[in-house]
Amino acid sequence: MTIEHLLTMTSGLDWPEGDPIYRQMWVSRDWVQFVLDRPMVTEPSRQFNYNSGCSHVLSAIVARHSGILTQDFTQEYLFAPLGISNFNWDRDANGLAIGGWGLQITPRDMAKFGYLYLHKGVWDGQQIVPTAWVQTSTISHVKTGQTLDYGYQWWIYPEWGAYTARGRYGQLIFVIPEYELVVVFTAGLDNDAPLVALIENFIVPAVQPAD
Repeated sequence: MTIEHLLTMTSGLDWPEGDPIYRQMWVSRDWVQFVLDRPMVTEPSRQFNYNSGCSHVLSAIVARHSGILTQDFTQEYLFAPLGISNFNWDRDANGLAIGGWGLQITPRDMAKFGYLYLHKGVWDGQQIVPTAWVQTSTISHVKTGQTLDYGYQWWIYPEWGAYTARGRYGQLIFVIPEYELVVVFTAGLDNDAPLVALIENFIVPAVQPAD
C-alpha cells in the first residue's frame, strides 16, 4: 500500500464508510492503527472504496514527516498565507487533526481554497501549493463506478473538466476552470444532488457565453 493508494481511496482495506465504523474508530485509542488493522479485501489499486480512514492516515503522515501536528502545519503553510484564522478542526484521541472530517471554516474561506486551486496554487502572487501538485491532484486517477472519477482527495467531473471537495450533508467547493468559476455551498442535506443540480441547471448556464 502506497501513499497514492491512500490519496485515491484504492487502499484495498475493508471499510464500510458510514456511522458504525466512525463510532468504532472514535472510541479506539489509536485511530491510525485502527485503520491499518482493518482486513484487506483486495490488492491496493484494484478497487475504489471511499474511506475516511485513508484521509486520517494521510494526516498522520503529514505530521510524522513535518515533525509538527497536521493542524499546526496547515496553519503555518496554508491558512496563514490565505488569511484564514477563524477555524476549528476536530482531533483524534492523540490530538491529531482528523483527516476525513471535522474541519469547520467559513464559506468565504472555503472559496479561498477553491480560488487557490483555480489559480494553480498561487495566492496574492505567492506560490502556496506547487502547481504540479494542483494539476496532478485534480485529474482523474481512478474510476469510481459512478458518473464521477476520483483524483487525489478530489472528486472529478470529467464532463465539465471540474473538480470538487464534497463534505457530508452538502458542504461543497466546486471548481470549474473553463469558466474561472468557484462555487461554495454549506448545507444540511442528506446528499448533494440538489446542489449539483443548481450548478448544472442555473449557475453554469449563467456564465456560459451566448451562442
